[in-house]
Amino acid sequence: MISAWLTKAARPVIIVLLLIGAALFLGWLTIATVNGMVERAVSRTKAESDARWTAAIEAANTKAASAEAAQARYALDLERSTSAKIDALRARNEELETQNAALPNGDDCGLGRDRVRLLPH
Repeated sequence: MISAWLTKAARPVIIVLLLIGAALFLGWLTIATVNGMVERAVSRTKAESDARWTAAIEAANTKAASAEAAQARYALDLERSTSAKIDALRARNEELETQNAALPNGDDCGLGRDRVRLLPH
């Protein structure tokens, strides 16, 4: 009789404990699901941010490489232009020296009218 009474009295307690256990399990499952969702959202946001910054860095690197190539082309053009001007000046100098040597009275002291004409104006 006592065991029947104990069993009758224990049933509601066992049911309440089972309900509490089920509620705790469902609460833990809910928290785990929410944590998983948060972790996925964080990793997706981080991946998107990394992709955006990677693209921005690549664009900046491309722009810098393009500017560097343009500067190198400009330097080569400038060097060619300068070399051409220097060559023209050397040729003109040699021409003037030849004309000067061809003038009569090369041993005279001072400048004659013909030699003055060879000077640049």
